[in-house]
Amino acid sequence: MSHITQKIQKKIMKKLLSTLALVAITIVGCAQSPKTDNAKQMTQEQMKEALAPLFENLQKISDDDPEGDAKVKEASLKFIKENKNEAGAYVICNVLGYVMDKEELIKMIDADEYFNKSEKIAKTKEAWLLQAKTGAGKMFVDFEAEYNGKTTKLSDYVGKGKYVLVDFWASWCGPCKREIPNLINVYNKYKGDKFEVLGVATWDKPDDTLKAIEQLGITYPQMLNAQKAGSDAYGIQGIPEIILFAPDGTIVARGLRGEAIEKLVKEKLGK
Repeated sequence: MSHITQKIQKKIMKKLLSTLALVAITIVGCAQSPKTDNAKQMTQEQMKEALAPLFENLQKISDDDPEGDAKVKEASLKFIKENKNEAGAYVICNVLGYVMDKEELIKMIDADEYFNKSEKIAKTKEAWLLQAKTGAGKMFVDFEAEYNGKTTKLSDYVGKGKYVLVDFWASWCGPCKREIPNLINVYNKYKGDKFEVLGVATWDKPDDTLKAIEQLGITYPQMLNAQKAGSDAYGIQGIPEIILFAPDGTIVARGLRGEAIEKLVKEKLGK
């Protein structure tokens, strides 16, 4: 799990100091509005106060420290033992989920009386299990979307003999829109009988998606009005989620961003 520490330190700290401190979302992008937890809700100030000591400790861990992830794990485990509350649930979902083996983490949660009853954690556990079933090397899971009386399936594109780069995105998602130029770039460079790009409009209104497609200059095909169909199938908690599928439909990689997108596509196409 290399370079996870750097992501945690920079992105979680930024979120901690923002108005999103109460939202249990993935570190990587935009997420749906969370369900209300059964536990008593903490205010934004209470969350900041509870989390501040942990994140002060995380900031002290160097990005280049080979034991960085282990130190993050140790500090976070100590924190949740002392915080059987919403702040502890936040750390489980947004920190330990990135530096701890998922099976080990799930067993720990199941054995804990408080965290086992947390709706936020239960939702995250479901996503972790789905992510494991749709990780690299696994066969694609099909889903469909209906718009204007027409039904489109992922299998209309994936498993048809091409590498397919699939972008789960939404018009309202800033990180999604920042990745669009990268996707347009690889599409224009490599589109053809061996490669395709597909956008999946996730948690978005079709009219807003269409407006964004025009504004951003997107020319690759789209599955409009997918809503939760794709995110439920792949355990996606935050967008963008960019996945490369092999010609036979197996998953090559998930969570692609930035320069890594073209680098992997170019490698697989032998360019």
